Amino acid sequence: MTVEAFFLCFNESKMIEHTLNYYTRFCDKITIIDNQSTDNSVAIVKDKFPGVIIEDLDTGGEYREDMQIDIRNNRWKDSEADYVIMADMDEFIVDTDLVGKLKEMKRQNVAIPKVVGYNMYSETFPDDYNTLIIDQVTKKFRDRDFNKNIIFSPSLVKEMNFGPGSHFCNPEYKEGINPQTNHSFELTLLHFKYLGRAYLYEKHRGYGKRMSDTNRRFKFGSIYELGTEFVDNAFDKIEKHLHKHQSPSA
Repeated sequence: MTVEAFFLCFNESKMIEHTLNYYTRFCDKITIIDNQSTDNSVAIVKDKFPGVIIEDLDTGGEYREDMQIDIRNNRWKDSEADYVIMADMDEFIVDTDLVGKLKEMKRQNVAIPKVVGYNMYSETFPDDYNTLIIDQVTKKFRDRDFNKNIIFSPSLVKEMNFGPGSHFCNPEYKEGINPQTNHSFELTLLHFKYLGRAYLYEKHRGYGKRMSDTNRRFKFGSIYELGTEFVDNAFDKIEKHLHKHQSPSA
């Protein structure tokens, strides 16, 4: 049973080591598709994860969601793995027995598992790279926008037809294939975005400065141009929600 992962990357020097520390534990092959990062994301990969492949995505120095959609919908098609993961750097597919569940999914001809999404929260960015981030950051809240079908079988799926951010898709299966679609297999997606206000300020500024006319035309990633007030409002709502629904030790 083999798993191959693909990650889109732009200036992920803080997150990329967390991501690869986790996924290199069970992925047989990992490719980072780097969108002209200006920080040391690529250097970290080359230094600490020499087995990880790095590919370049040239968007002319702009944030082009349309080109990223094309990557998400096509880059995995030559994979010979049993399951592929096509994700952003801050998305973690998890389960208490992930490999075991994938093996059973393969045995039962499951093309796409159900995914239950959560946003993760921390007051500050976790900078301990010797401990898995999934063990460091445990506060979370349910977010159905992250029920993203970013893990699937390339031998069964012909097209995923992902939309912006992979938040929705319209899968098509290969001819002559009868995949199991009525199943109970479920995995969890943890989205590590809200990891301190300073971290998110920086991330939004970076994407906002690269916003393309194409993105503006189709309103792709428009939140990145809304400034620090948008980030503050998001954190205020999250903190209020967590205070209401979780105990102080959660």
